Amino acid sequence: MEIKVGIDIRDLRIAQTGAKTYLTELIKAWEAMPNASLVLIDNHLKVYRGNAKIFKIIEHIRFQWWKQIQLPYIAKQKGCTHLICTDFFVPYFKGRLQTIAVLHDAFFWESPEHYNSLWLRLFHFIGVPAAKKANLVLVPSHYAKQRILQYENFDPTKLVVVYEAAKKYDRIQTQVIAKNKAPYFLHIGVLEKRKNLPVLIKAFSIVLKKHPQYELVLAGNTPVKTQLNDAPAIKAAIQEAQLFEKVKLVGYVNSPAAARLYETAFAYVFPSLNEGFGLPLLEAFSFGLPVICSNNAALPEIAADAALLVNMNEANNIDNVNALAAAMIKLIEAEDLQKQLKEKGVARNNDFSWEQTASQIIEHIKNI
Repeated sequence: MEIKVGIDIRDLRIAQTGAKTYLTELIKAWEAMPNASLVLIDNHLKVYRGNAKIFKIIEHIRFQWWKQIQLPYIAKQKGCTHLICTDFFVPYFKGRLQTIAVLHDAFFWESPEHYNSLWLRLFHFIGVPAAKKANLVLVPSHYAKQRILQYENFDPTKLVVVYEAAKKYDRIQTQVIAKNKAPYFLHIGVLEKRKNLPVLIKAFSIVLKKHPQYELVLAGNTPVKTQLNDAPAIKAAIQEAQLFEKVKLVGYVNSPAAARLYETAFAYVFPSLNEGFGLPLLEAFSFGLPVICSNNAALPEIAADAALLVNMNEANNIDNVNALAAAMIKLIEAEDLQKQLKEKGVARNNDFSWEQTASQIIEHIKNI
């Protein structure tokens, strides 16, 4: 049977960070494959991003109308045999159309308090049943698969682990840290509560007592969803430690600016409490940065032995703060460790590629 794969790309207009990288890089890899039969399907209506309750409710209705009615109809009209949705939701009534859902993590189950109540209801009453009816469910790590199966009785044979890869940046070839520029630790990611950034700021304040020449750069936009937003706690931590000159909140950065930050950073710090995969790990590895990251969720699976792992079990835990500060100081003071982590990170990143991800997904589709 000839395979013609439809991809719902509506999410490209609203997705942030990892979700956007996943869909963008996957499409690029598929389009570069010989004989790939790919159909990009979009809804051209503008997505409402404001906070007015009535318009948010209308947007939820429009989203479900798209997913459950318009999307499968368009896919069939365009002759698609398979349909991939990378934003958790697939059509429930699909007829002969083979559907592939992508579940990036188990956050909806693990942290329901971080999500809008209406969105949660739609996820559990439409999204989950539709995903269970899908022919294939892609997950980015064995950790994510294990966590999802703890909460829902999916057919485990349908849940297939396919690793992601680092975003492909155009290298800026920026001159490495100029003499008049302070060395800095870097974190790039949306300012969500699970990113655990107040702990990083508190740990950094301890580091400064021994190494006052360092800075901390936090890049990333503020979440649209107020339940996820940790910006107030981050700013409060900066104010409490009086680190206005040492901690740089630079907001959203585009790809060239992100590449420049990676290229000139001293090290990358990733203290997240929960990740389904952890794309910034591989991005930092790809730029040859030594990495310090949490020893929990999917991060040790993806980092393997290429990062300095630190226990992070809850927000605002003083033991976590001290452990992270000790790891940062250790990295500063041990040049041999810096060199070792850089080499291991580059080698670990070579285990992942979007071409490999794309080809694995196609093979799984053929085996449905």
